Amino acid sequence: MAPDVNAAQTARPSLRDAQAAATRQRVLDAARQLFESRGYTRTTVNDIADAAGVSAETIYKSLGGKSGLLDGIIDATIAGPDAIPYDEQQGWRDISTLSTAEQRLRAYVEFSCDILQRTRPVHTIIRSAAESEPRAADLRARQLRLRLTRNTKHLDDFVGTALRPGLSLKEAAEHYCALSSPELYELLTVQLGWSKQRHQRWLANTVQRELLATD
Repeated sequence: MAPDVNAAQTARPSLRDAQAAATRQRVLDAARQLFESRGYTRTTVNDIADAAGVSAETIYKSLGGKSGLLDGIIDATIAGPDAIPYDEQQGWRDISTLSTAEQRLRAYVEFSCDILQRTRPVHTIIRSAAESEPRAADLRARQLRLRLTRNTKHLDDFVGTALRPGLSLKEAAEHYCALSSPELYELLTVQLGWSKQRHQRWLANTVQRELLATD
């Protein structure tokens, strides 16, 4: 029987895509480890290339060099170990099925805290890099705008008319963004030594008082 040429042609790009994705992840893992251990400014693209087993040219072509790696690292970290982009994650989708605004808000806090725990080291790298790298400063600003956009949408979906009187949706999103910021998370869990559970409990109680109407 003659081989299925079309099937072979379909399989080859898939294999190449898988290999490219594996290489990209290897580069991002190497970059994150080196940024954390040496610092952003003391790490070179050649250092990352050597650690990942690729050429420096590959990193420049695929990720745009050192500053471009930061974008890839934060996106991959938010996606988590299953590599699911934020917009496709089931965690925040399931929140809408809960009965009350309080339940939905607390579930959203839990979801936010899981992401904060994963991304906290990366945000530390970005803050450090932003002191000397304009693209890192721009990435930090873009991440803030993205969090505000997502918080606005989710609070509208999950809380809606249950916001306390006099508090607009925009203000609620800004309050949530401040209270759930990577900077405050690092202060409480790293510098003050709070456990993840204590931080989540504090955040849930605080945003409930700040955002929800009381009976």
